[in-house]
Amino acid sequence: MLMLRSTSSSIAHACGGSLRRTTALPRQFPLRFQSTSSSSKPSLASSYANWSPSIALPRRIPLKVAVPVLSLATGVFLYNVSDSFRHTTLALQRVMLAAEAVVVVGVDYKYTLDWANRDLKEGDLIDDQVRLERKSQLHKRSADRMREMLRKNGGIYIKLGQHLASLKYLLPDEWTTAMEPLQDRCTPSTIESIQALFLSDIGQPVSAFFSSFDLEPIGVASLAQVHRATLLDGREVAVKIQHPALQEFSTIDIKTVAALTSFVAYVFPEFEFSWLSEEMQVSLPKELNFNFEAANSARVNANFNQARAEGSKSTIKVPDVIWSKNRVLVMEFMVGARIDDLEYLKEHDIKVSEVSKEMARTFSQMIYKDGFVHCDPHPGNLMIRPTPTGSSSPRNFEIILLDHGLYRELTPEFRLDYAHLWTAIIASDEKEIKYRALKLGGTDAYQLFSCILTGRDWSVVQDNQLTKKVRTKDEMVKIADGAGNRIAEIADILAKVPRDLLLLFKTNDLLRALDEDLGADDGSQMRTFAVMGQYCAQAIYEADRAVIRSNVVASKITVSLLTKTVKTWFKTYWTYMRTTLSLDLFILWIDMEQTQSLLYLVLARIGKLIC
Repeated sequence: MLMLRSTSSSIAHACGGSLRRTTALPRQFPLRFQSTSSSSKPSLASSYANWSPSIALPRRIPLKVAVPVLSLATGVFLYNVSDSFRHTTLALQRVMLAAEAVVVVGVDYKYTLDWANRDLKEGDLIDDQVRLERKSQLHKRSADRMREMLRKNGGIYIKLGQHLASLKYLLPDEWTTAMEPLQDRCTPSTIESIQALFLSDIGQPVSAFFSSFDLEPIGVASLAQVHRATLLDGREVAVKIQHPALQEFSTIDIKTVAALTSFVAYVFPEFEFSWLSEEMQVSLPKELNFNFEAANSARVNANFNQARAEGSKSTIKVPDVIWSKNRVLVMEFMVGARIDDLEYLKEHDIKVSEVSKEMARTFSQMIYKDGFVHCDPHPGNLMIRPTPTGSSSPRNFEIILLDHGLYRELTPEFRLDYAHLWTAIIASDEKEIKYRALKLGGTDAYQLFSCILTGRDWSVVQDNQLTKKVRTKDEMVKIADGAGNRIAEIADILAKVPRDLLLLFKTNDLLRALDEDLGADDGSQMRTFAVMGQYCAQAIYEADRAVIRSNVVASKITVSLLTKTVKTWFKTYWTYMRTTLSLDLFILWIDMEQTQSLLYLVLARIGKLIC
């Protein structure tokens, strides 16, 4: 028998059917025939012609009242007895709610930015300050209105809000801040709806698979929630279940988002946000099918196991998938804490700087080596635990990678161009940055493109300070102000770049935000770029070596060819070794600085004396 565990109170089960009450009308009305003449006996015909009931009939209801009442009654009736009518009604309600929010926000922006500021003079310091305050208030109330609409509609709309929260390089701070609550506060589905999902999708109740099943979910996201359960064989598992209501409205919601982004583009022609709905139309159907997630999980796990076999140790642990269906995923249960739980890290003596470094190594391997990238690394999808017995982790912790629904596969050509781009940015090679930005991103605005990619001001990239200077609050304010003034240009870049690059922008932003949430030391920012530079150098070296090998195989062997090949290989190898060794020393120096090791203190002292 399935044992349902609850941390609060027992749950009362709803009845399978409902009772319907009817009121019986009398079979006959009591009637009294009246005569038209008191002196003569009425004929039968005249009696029937002149009879009337003794009760008073109501006046005729006006048509303007009867039609709405009848329509309302019919609608209520159809809503309760017709699934298709109910679906259409709810879908229309969701569309109207979304459309109302977008139209009101659009009108508010048009009015406030144009008509409402007509009393302010350009160039006047006081008026300029008033204009900025009004603009900030406009952003805040618009973002709040939009967030409430997203929250009410739920599901895919919550996912959209989470995506907006990550666009810190594009949207004003008021917008991204307003959307942040949507990343954690999602409404769970009821246990009754979950029971119904199992019956409709699998044909068996929850009790057919689990001996116990916790009623309270241990995690609730925009698309699914996770419950702790025990299989019939006694193994503890985590059961990921898609919110049952999603399937009913997912198609119409995706189309609604596409229509609304088209409306925004019409009202504000300078902004191009069609890429947002296009990406949702590609990614969401896969995220809503947990069989894709199971396949992604198995593949990324195999990639890290292969890296370990080649001698590259990793702290990453991917839970084993036991079985999956379209809307249900059963996986190995693991105990740990969110990766940004600072108290947990301190309690288990886990260094924040090492966590940051391992995250940089993990995603650099995904991008530059494997070409298979987890594109949603927010703290809710990352757990951490002390290293268990038998683990191959090189640290005293393991990072548990969850939620494998959103991945992107990168072609070898894309990976190589991306590695060249980052190498040029780290080396401050402006000519190469310009070339790679045009080739990879399709844009001439390479400076702004670099700022979006790195999250740093162009002056830092230009002065070769990316791995030497940490991002300060003043720089962040400068970036935010610049982004606010160049939203149209940023939107234009995002509309041009490949969809793969869009997800890498998002991934980079989430990883930077994670470092900030962890409170990583100043060296962590620079160390992250250095680690990534090492993987870029490795990717470029392996690609160059493959070209050298293919040229030798395709050509006739001559002394001249061998001489040229050796020179090319030596140049390639020397460039690779010089880059990796310099970055190794740089990372070592940062590590010694953060630990204040004796060697660092001695070398730093000598450096000061020499300088």
